[in-house]
Amino acid sequence: MTANTQTPSRPGLKEGKTSEFTLFFNVKPGHAQQIRDYLQGVDHDKRRALTDRIGTLHDLRWVLFDDDTRLLFASNFDGNWDAYIDDFAALIPDTFDAVLQHTEGYPGIKDPGIKDFVVAHQATACTYLRAAPDATITDIQKALRVNKTFQQLLDEAN
Repeated sequence: MTANTQTPSRPGLKEGKTSEFTLFFNVKPGHAQQIRDYLQGVDHDKRRALTDRIGTLHDLRWVLFDDDTRLLFASNFDGNWDAYIDDFAALIPDTFDAVLQHTEGYPGIKDPGIKDFVVAHQATACTYLRAAPDATITDIQKALRVNKTFQQLLDEAN
C-alpha cells in the first residue's frame, strides 16, 4: 500500500505561469468598519513590504461590498496554490488574521484546516487573461532592473 502524495485539485484558473485567486467572505455583522480601519491604516510602504515578502504575488485587493456584508480578496500569483497559501501563513500571518477575524467561520491562518476554509470560499473566475502569462513577477522585476540600468547607461552616454 502506498501513501497518496498527490496534491488535491485547487480552484482558480491558470494562464502560463500565473493563477487567479478570488475569495468571498461573509463579514460578521458590525465588523466592516474594523476591516476598513485596519486596511486603510496600513501605510503604503508597509503594504508594499508585506506584498514584497510574497515573492510570487503580482497584485492583491480587498473589497467590501453588498452594503459592507461581504468581503472580496483577489490576487494573481505565480506557481503552486498550496505554496501560495503556505507563504501567507509563514510570511504575513498577522495581516490575514487582522482582516479575516472579522469574517464568519475564520479559523485563523495557522489552523490546520485553513486550506479547506480557503477552498470553501474560493470562486474560479469565468475567464482569466494575463498580458504576459509566461512572465513571473521575478521575471518582470528583473526586466525592470535591467531596463533601469540600460536607461542610466544611455543617459550617461549623452
